[in-house]
Amino acid sequence: MKELFFWKVWSPSERRLAITVLIIILLSLLFLLLKSINPLSNVIQWNVLSELSEVSAVPDGLRLGAWQYGVSVPVQLVSEQFIASVMHTDPLTVDLFLVLALTGLSLVLAALTAVPRFWYLAGIILFILLLTACRLEMLHVFGEGNRTFFIISILLYGGLSYYFHAFRPDYGMAARVWGMLGVSAILTITAALGAQAPMPALAAVTYSFPLWLILATLFLLMVSTEIMAGLVWLSSSESVGKGRGGLMNFIVISVLYLLYLLLFYLKNTRRIDWDLTLLNPVYFMIVGAVTGLWGFRRRADSTEGVLPFRSSGFWLYSGLMIITAAFAGLSMGMANDPLLEVLEDVTVQGQLAMSVLFFFYVLVNFYPLFKQGLAVHKVLYKPLRFGLTQTRLFGFAGVVILFSIQRLFPFYQGMAGYFNGLGDLHTQTRELTLAEQYYKLALQQEFQNHKSNYALASLALQQGDRNAAAFYFRQALLKNPSPQAYAGLSTVLIDENLFFDAIFSLKEGISKFPESGELLNNLGMLYSKTNVADSAYYFLEKAEKETSRTDVPATNLLFVLAKSADSALLDSLSRDNKTFNSISWQANSLAVRNLRQDFSASAFDATSIPHDSLLSASSFAYLVNYAINQARNDSMPATLLPKLSVTNPVLSQDLTLAGLYSGFYSGDKLKALETLQAWAEEEGPRQQLYRKILGHWFLQLGLYDKAIEQLSDVEGIEGTIGMAVANALSGNQAVATVLLDKMLESEKNPAVQLLKETLATGARPRSPLDSLLAAAEKSPSERNYIKAVKANPFDETVVAKTSEWYRQKKQTAKAYQIVVNALRLKEYAPLIWEQYALLSLEQGLLTQASEAEAKVKQLAEPAVYQQFMSRYQPMRALIEKQRAEFQ
Repeated sequence: MKELFFWKVWSPSERRLAITVLIIILLSLLFLLLKSINPLSNVIQWNVLSELSEVSAVPDGLRLGAWQYGVSVPVQLVSEQFIASVMHTDPLTVDLFLVLALTGLSLVLAALTAVPRFWYLAGIILFILLLTACRLEMLHVFGEGNRTFFIISILLYGGLSYYFHAFRPDYGMAARVWGMLGVSAILTITAALGAQAPMPALAAVTYSFPLWLILATLFLLMVSTEIMAGLVWLSSSESVGKGRGGLMNFIVISVLYLLYLLLFYLKNTRRIDWDLTLLNPVYFMIVGAVTGLWGFRRRADSTEGVLPFRSSGFWLYSGLMIITAAFAGLSMGMANDPLLEVLEDVTVQGQLAMSVLFFFYVLVNFYPLFKQGLAVHKVLYKPLRFGLTQTRLFGFAGVVILFSIQRLFPFYQGMAGYFNGLGDLHTQTRELTLAEQYYKLALQQEFQNHKSNYALASLALQQGDRNAAAFYFRQALLKNPSPQAYAGLSTVLIDENLFFDAIFSLKEGISKFPESGELLNNLGMLYSKTNVADSAYYFLEKAEKETSRTDVPATNLLFVLAKSADSALLDSLSRDNKTFNSISWQANSLAVRNLRQDFSASAFDATSIPHDSLLSASSFAYLVNYAINQARNDSMPATLLPKLSVTNPVLSQDLTLAGLYSGFYSGDKLKALETLQAWAEEEGPRQQLYRKILGHWFLQLGLYDKAIEQLSDVEGIEGTIGMAVANALSGNQAVATVLLDKMLESEKNPAVQLLKETLATGARPRSPLDSLLAAAEKSPSERNYIKAVKANPFDETVVAKTSEWYRQKKQTAKAYQIVVNALRLKEYAPLIWEQYALLSLEQGLLTQASEAEAKVKQLAEPAVYQQFMSRYQPMRALIEKQRAEFQ
């Protein structure tokens, strides 16, 4: 346990600081692991593009026996595809890196103050040189190009470190670390408050890439033999088990480990093209770094006081480990694949070269001890024949040789990663021309890197250059392909109407990323645009199983089925109990219900309306489909949609038309009819639509003459059938027969023949009006009579009886309004004119009463007229007598 918890024997201040540092190490490793899950998702998001299309549905019908007459109206369908966003840098990732990296740097500088003078001076000189490469003047803290901030940084870091090293060697490590952290905090606050450069945190991180990359490289080479040292411990430790098989165990597992590294090296350098699934090198780095926390102690003790572990070695190692983990996490957080490949190459090739030499170092020095079954790990850094320093020098030479075989390719990748960072910086500050130049400089160093090519493709799209965008997307797919790049390429090809090329690119992407639900969804929607419904359904169904956004392919499945499926398939689809909260899915679900004529009650989703009332495609489709589907159950859209049309002028008429449906079936029928009638009088591409809807509504209300007037101008089968039905119901059976016979002459249609036979029987449409009126007469109340009037405010029997009931209740104004509303569209109803005449008398409007009496005489049968006059004449005589007496 002493070996494991080595800090327990330290002083209380050192122990507290060590535990704090270990927690920071844990946080830095957590930062690295979180960012390594899917590096591209850190900078590219999958957005959803919603598009609208229309499909015809018959949301209401006039039933005549076994036949139903309805008119088709447009309902809205939403189709959705995944669009990969442009690259962006997360500010939180940058801020977290700065905190961790400056903490690690403070630990390193504090550790340097406790080493011998030669190593201290060498370390400080190296730090100053690296700080010079950070170009702190680009932050413009004291003016543009001013180097004062750089000089202050050197003075504060250098001065305090020299003070600790030369004048106060008695200070403990806690004081040194807190001192360096204080300097880092002061410089950070100064830069944050005084920097004139936009986005100073990102600028500081980007320009300091050389500092962090070199320190990370040093650390990765420093821990490159720690896994091999762990294998020695595994083969010879008493806690694991020892014996004569220790040597053989060490050789076997070491050779397997080295072969694994060799395969990784050959795969990375394209020497082999095998389809290998190898463990990510980031895990090698983490394992080597974590085991090194304990293994480095033995190495430090072997330096004979040059680097004592307790006073400097642990803090130096911890600081470098925090920096390396944070920098690797930042590289993944920015999806800077050239930098990631540099770290990967240093990890793999460093461990390969160093471990091969370390393997022979162990065998040459400790073969006899292995044979005796002794604990070799305890004397691992006390060589008998071949020195550790020579081993490391030869190992480093091996790393150089491996890099040279690649023609220093990792160096050029590091340059590409640096330029990519500068491109990100200027992209964030909207200096797009400068960003483009830096990304192109990165391509000069490494032309296949994904980040530069994807970023340039994004910039080209912003400038409308689709050819350049397609070129860079293809470049991005050469070495490190991604679903996002395939999606971007296919989008460009679709915009250029190259559908087959787009299909080919998506299929290629799916072959490389078979679990990409986004590509499967997009391919399915591309097939739907080419009317290949079965393939569209196949890929969308697969996409629903793969993507985390299952609502998107589910929405598209409804879209495809609504576009191409027959009623039987739609009925079977309705039995699927899967539901989604997505507004797009709900919009398409309502569209399918409109197609199936399923108008059962459904709750309104208030989240469909954004706070600013600016509707998206999904919100618009949902509101229109809901208003049509729930017209009989909810009058709210009649008032809501016209209000929304004010803030959405482009969608104004569509929203208002949907609101009119709700108004006609659940609200003010007269207002809905008059609004639509005014639209129908205007010339325009939708005049035919308005006329046939209006004609159908008039039919439902029994206003057959007005229905004929509207439907006579409607072209096609809907207008002709509507004319035939209206004529038959108004008593012109001969005209209806002629119209239907003409249709049968051109095409023998069984449905038309059935309609002809149905109309010949004198069938009348079923209406709930009779039962509502009977209920009102049986139980007279304002509620019951209003129900009957709302069902049909133009039926003369309902209007007359409701008006009469209000007159008896001395509510003349209400009765008068009901009659006046009815007469606006029902001009030839004698019973309504009777009520109008009587109500006019009650209000003393004798001229209006005389005009109404003349209308009754003109329209009513003589017997009916005489019966009316028996009521009308005494009332008029009484009023005239009262006026004469008053005078």
